[in-house]
Amino acid sequence: MSRRLPAIKEDLASDDSEVVTKAVNELAGLQNAAAVELLFEKSNDEKFSATKQASDAFTKSVSASPQTALRHKSAELRVAAIRRLMAAKVVAAVPELARVLHSKMSLEIRCLSAEALGAIGQTSSVPLLVEVRQDLTPEIRAAALHGLQKIMQVAGEEAVIEFLDDDDWTLRQDAKEHLESTGWMPKTNREKVLRGIILGRFDEAVACGVDSVSCLVNATLRVNDAEVRRWSAVALTRLNSESAARRLRKSLKSRDAGERQAAAAALAILGASAEAEGFSEVETAAVCATSTTRESVFAAAARMLTLIGQP
Repeated sequence: MSRRLPAIKEDLASDDSEVVTKAVNELAGLQNAAAVELLFEKSNDEKFSATKQASDAFTKSVSASPQTALRHKSAELRVAAIRRLMAAKVVAAVPELARVLHSKMSLEIRCLSAEALGAIGQTSSVPLLVEVRQDLTPEIRAAALHGLQKIMQVAGEEAVIEFLDDDDWTLRQDAKEHLESTGWMPKTNREKVLRGIILGRFDEAVACGVDSVSCLVNATLRVNDAEVRRWSAVALTRLNSESAARRLRKSLKSRDAGERQAAAAALAILGASAEAEGFSEVETAAVCATSTTRESVFAAAARMLTLIGQP
């Protein structure tokens, strides 16, 4: 390529349209970093005589060798390449897009790769996108959810259902709305509980009994919405569940300060006064506020609302 590049650049500047077209097509067939970069440059050069041909050749080159484009040093070129792969639904790009999704590249590029995996629509992308549910960045998880929503007609609804239990409240609502738009209705107690929490119908969640404990505890500890955490903790008081108390006690040792505080507050609502050792004065006072009757339990819940809502 290094020996041909000067000659190709000269041909691209020719007044002969046939010479220019031949040079563009030659670049498309080379499938290396220098060629794809030059095609990208020419496809965006308004002064170039064959912008449309260069743009088509760029898409052809990217589609033939996704790895070359997606590993290019230019972030702008990588973004453009992903958009072309998405529009053309290039199945061969799935492995490389998955690598980008799990890489340390920019947030924009990783999110776009998740969207592209969804747009291409291969069922093989479902586990790749589901795995992203463990990512700490809400934007990445949102992109994965949107990708799964696009594949859902092929892959089924199970992958999207899992987002009903996401830490991010917006993603829970997004997943529910998308599922319901397809006619979905909860089939298991767990799905009923998650839907009840999202709708704020905690009576419906509690009605599922022990099956609601795990979902309510997760919401109490992890959801990034203070109101949801508060009322999930209050709902736990109606279940009188030792498994909930055990899970909350375990979270008192979490490395996450917010989770520790939420666990201490929830234990206080549950009336577990023996969990105060080692906590701050505010947390200790809250945890020691033992309640012995249903009325005092809810009074304790009211006192704890502000504490649970703290970041």
